[in-house]
Amino acid sequence: MSESAARYDLPSRSVFEPPSYPNVWFYVHDRLAASQDAAVSFVTGWLREQCGITNDFGHWKPPEASDSQARLGGLQPWQGGTDPALHHAHDLHIRYYYVALRQTGKHHVMLRGAAGGSERYHRFAGSVHYEVADEHPAHPYIDDCPYCGRAGSYAGADDLFAGVHEPLGLELLLYGTIRGEAVVRPDGRPVGGVQLMKETQALHIERIRPAGPGMNIVDLAVVLIGPRGS
Repeated sequence: MSESAARYDLPSRSVFEPPSYPNVWFYVHDRLAASQDAAVSFVTGWLREQCGITNDFGHWKPPEASDSQARLGGLQPWQGGTDPALHHAHDLHIRYYYVALRQTGKHHVMLRGAAGGSERYHRFAGSVHYEVADEHPAHPYIDDCPYCGRAGSYAGADDLFAGVHEPLGLELLLYGTIRGEAVVRPDGRPVGGVQLMKETQALHIERIRPAGPGMNIVDLAVVLIGPRGS
């Protein structure tokens, strides 16, 4: 495991057995949330209110070992290609994991701060990806889509989900962009992403090379959220 991953004491995949290791981990300072439940509500509520990420599927969606899930749909409609049946919009889809962490005592961690002291954070995880809209018959894969397919820097990806959809989802969730370009919601507002939280909180986003047990992903981020001045 890398030095950064070791610092955050990331648990093994065996704790909750998701299909893929969660690619985003939220750490919320206990001055902002007194429990893991409060931390989950704080982050998921912010993502719902500020970015529009909510559970609006309207039908049963396989949880894949998650405790809740949400999405932001109707993004980047694509009408290229020669077959109109393949025209589609995109979903940012995220599954949240927190119950198993709490049940195994891995829901909080002490981290050393810049001043040398240790501070307590409550944590939970998310598995986020960007894909063909859930309602489309070709969901989740259309290989030659310039947004969610094997194109540009992702042209050589071996696995479309792990090598393209997950990294793109992480980019959009964190920064509000896909392939470096800002994405807008169906109503014209920018997605914005977690980076906007820096306007009200002390925010630190750290990218980590996945290298631990069962980390079957290619990109990983830790999001530290604390009160201003911490």
